Amino acid sequence: MDIIDFEVSMNGEWSPWINKVPQVEVETHKVAAPDVVVPTLDTVRHEALLYTWLAEHKPMILCGPPGSGKTMTLFSALRALPDMEVVGLNFSSATTPELLLKTFDHYCEYKWTPRGTVLAPIQLNKWLVLFCDEINLPDMDKYGTQRVISFLRQMVEHGGFYRTSDRTWIKLERIQIVGACNPPTDPGRKPLSHRFLRHIPVVYVDHPGPASLKQIYSTFNRAMLRMVPSLRPYVDPLTNAMVEFYVMSQDRFTQDMQPHYIYSPREMSRWVRGICEALRHLETLAVEGLVRIWAHEGLRLFQDRLVYNEERQWADENIDMIALKHFPNITKEIALKRPILYSNWLSKDYVPVDIEELREFTKARLKVFYEEELDVPLVLFNEVLDNVLRIDRIFRQPQGHLLLIGVSGSGKTTLSRFVAWMNGLKVFQIKVHRKYTGLEFDEDLRNVLRRSGCKGERIVFIMDESNVLDSSFLERMNTLLANGEVPGLFEGDDYAALMTQCKEGAQREGLMLDSQEELYKWFTGEVMKNLHVVFTMNPSEEGLKDRAATSPALFNRCVLNWFGDWSIDALFQVGKEFTSKIDLENSQYTAPEYLPVVCSKLPSMPTHRDVVVNACVFIHQTLHNANKKLSKRGARTILISPRSYLDLINHYAKLMQEKKADLEEQQIHLNVGLRKISETVDQVEDLRKELSQKNTALQFKNNLANDKLKQVVHDQQEA
Repeated sequence: MDIIDFEVSMNGEWSPWINKVPQVEVETHKVAAPDVVVPTLDTVRHEALLYTWLAEHKPMILCGPPGSGKTMTLFSALRALPDMEVVGLNFSSATTPELLLKTFDHYCEYKWTPRGTVLAPIQLNKWLVLFCDEINLPDMDKYGTQRVISFLRQMVEHGGFYRTSDRTWIKLERIQIVGACNPPTDPGRKPLSHRFLRHIPVVYVDHPGPASLKQIYSTFNRAMLRMVPSLRPYVDPLTNAMVEFYVMSQDRFTQDMQPHYIYSPREMSRWVRGICEALRHLETLAVEGLVRIWAHEGLRLFQDRLVYNEERQWADENIDMIALKHFPNITKEIALKRPILYSNWLSKDYVPVDIEELREFTKARLKVFYEEELDVPLVLFNEVLDNVLRIDRIFRQPQGHLLLIGVSGSGKTTLSRFVAWMNGLKVFQIKVHRKYTGLEFDEDLRNVLRRSGCKGERIVFIMDESNVLDSSFLERMNTLLANGEVPGLFEGDDYAALMTQCKEGAQREGLMLDSQEELYKWFTGEVMKNLHVVFTMNPSEEGLKDRAATSPALFNRCVLNWFGDWSIDALFQVGKEFTSKIDLENSQYTAPEYLPVVCSKLPSMPTHRDVVVNACVFIHQTLHNANKKLSKRGARTILISPRSYLDLINHYAKLMQEKKADLEEQQIHLNVGLRKISETVDQVEDLRKELSQKNTALQFKNNLANDKLKQVVHDQQEA
């Protein structure tokens, strides 16, 4: 054991920390709760250290990788100190001292005393702990200073600050500062100044090792498997399999490969929560069923963010290998047969579903969706069904937020709206225009929070990265994702109106809450329960790096789903669907021998329609390849997205219709001309017959006239 694993008591005795780690059992209904802490050697040691500093009201900073438990450890230590109220602030690259001043206005009050103006928490005898998360993200100004850090240093060093409005010195009372940050070597982090750090000790909190992870998650799994008694013997294999796959993924995929390959124990907690959700309504389940749920949730968390097919294949192969290693007696065909799909759409419980049944059900619901909400035709190829179920899975979880990364036109927003409609959730999107400002964004945000927090509306807030006109938008979203609130958003009359609405909302639920603190706590809890944020992004590597560096909460608090681009099979399927109304049948057609086959779904004897769709896919892929060549040369490239492919097919269909209409019109003209000629021929024939009859009659009349003339001449001669 290392020296750090021992505690030295006041009388000089050395006792191992491991002896102080209590054995806890989690209640089944608390498995999914976000605030449950399972004590380990690390958490006990850190809490003891934090407790000492917090009790003495000294400032401090916790440093460690994302998901290492910095926030959880701090809040656990604060629970032992009842006279503390914590306010969480999420810093970003654009954070300024104004954020701190707004927070003070919200939670504190200014008092005029003989010693000068004092700023103290509104609640008597309580300390306000300002928890500044991501404290090393703010950018430096042109002088190399982080303004917000200098402001914090002034408050720590001098116990106050100068108010800019009237240049009055404000003394702080019962306000304590605690920070948390990632190591300064991480992307986007700035080293904190030594002048600031000389006043504040830094405690390093690392990710728990495999032994600690097994201890934590075996406790959760034990509580979870109590719901299905027949599965209790599988606690250890389940935990070992989870930890092994997590460690393998963490080693295999790093941020150097892709900026969003961030793996932390948060993934493990989400994994447990997902399995718990599936087991909640089951009384019995075979071990194959448990392994199938385990594999499904693991693939959703670890595979859905992967960019390349080889990486996804690696995840598939290794999840199978680990499942068979820890559960050697299972039937592989039952437990791990692909595709693994779970949904509660076809029944009231979250159970495995057949892809074709799901397709038919979704088609039927889509028809209603087109009529009621959005008339955008969707083709249900396999990737669409996968993405729909992934989005649905997150919307059913509390604090279920999504980060969808995919090219323009891949269906991120449309699918989110469809799933929200399926679950009875309201959709909110900000209407950005040229003069849209931070003030209007704040008003939209207040509107969403009031609806979800006070009125209990379940809302999906869909925000595209193109809507982020100002860095303050992301800063607010960061704080909202992390804490369920945005300090300083409700002030003055807005805050008074909010409290009134909260009181009415709480009374509707039969709660009697009087103090503003209780009401605001209830409000943030309701927001966390009812609001789901969907952030959509394009997969440009530079943009992803910037977002990962400046807005880590987007990547830490959201579940990532890589939409990417449509596969070739999907393009072929969409092409067939969109050309179904065009008359492309030609029984005489035979495909040429030199036909370039792009899609694996193309039959060996393709029809005329198959060849046309294959040509569309070929054109689309050719442009992609040309783009790659141009980008390698450093030349300017053109954005090619599924929207371009749909435009190509729609343009082709439109041209076909136009050409067909032109031909039909020409055919009508020709037919009319031919009919006129035919009618004229008939008329001429009739006239010819009539002329012939008239000639005969004329000849007859001539003969009569000649006979008559002869008779007259004869009669005259006789006379």
